[in-house]
Amino acid sequence: MVKKKYDTMNDIPIGTEMLDKLDDNKKGTLIEVQNFPTMFKVAFEDGKTVMRLTHEVEIVGWSPND
Repeated sequence: MVKKKYDTMNDIPIGTEMLDKLDDNKKGTLIEVQNFPTMFKVAFEDGKTVMRLTHEVEIVGWSPND
């Protein structure tokens, strides 16, 4: 039997590109994942960093199984 690997939001690698749904899909980079609840710390080119919940961002190029 083949075991299926499930990827969680906690497995997203640092440096992954994200789009901020609360700021007109502004592009940023993941710099930290916090747990309970899962939140992402995202940095933008202008030096601004924000904390976002999982539904407030679109993750570019994730999941590795796609």
